[in-house]
Amino acid sequence: MRQVLALPLLAAVVGGCGGMPGAPAPGPPEPVPTQKVPSAIPGGPSGPSAPDSPAGSPSPDGSAPPTPVLPPPYCEGGPLDCRIYRSIGGRDSSGELGWLNKQPLVVSSVFVNGTWTIGVKTPCNQLGVEVEVRAGQLIPGRTIATAMACLGPESGYEEWATQLFRQPVTLTRDGRDLVLRNSHGTVEFEDAGPNLL
Repeated sequence: MRQVLALPLLAAVVGGCGGMPGAPAPGPPEPVPTQKVPSAIPGGPSGPSAPDSPAGSPSPDGSAPPTPVLPPPYCEGGPLDCRIYRSIGGRDSSGELGWLNKQPLVVSSVFVNGTWTIGVKTPCNQLGVEVEVRAGQLIPGRTIATAMACLGPESGYEEWATQLFRQPVTLTRDGRDLVLRNSHGTVEFEDAGPNLL
């Protein structure tokens, strides 16, 4: 399912992301327990410890329970680690796609809000594709996109990229090169530098 958002929500993929809001506690705020996130876990973190009492239940002293703390976005151990990749070519059933070199796709990955997300900057909008990483494949889930109206071929390039991530994508990394492929098409990328979040 693709959701189109008017705000550039994909800043969470390229930047930071805030935590979840909670109800204000009466009196001075209580310290909120946090859990340090390991720097490189292939399957993602286990998340913060669950509170002892059910969500929304008051603490024994009658105060509101602490708000759950989500780990900050990070990229270590993800499908693209902490690198950004820029397309240099590709093809589909119609043949070579020259636009992938002239107006490249740019991809990166980040763990945010409990899932790995692939950020895809197209010649038009930016996409955020939640993925499960399984045996060298990216299994896509929910996709969100910015809502910039594009005229001309750029709109078609965005649609092509969206279709690429509507089915599992095989990911192959060879040194500094990356290839994404499935029955929709193949895209070749070169390393474009570190993902600084």
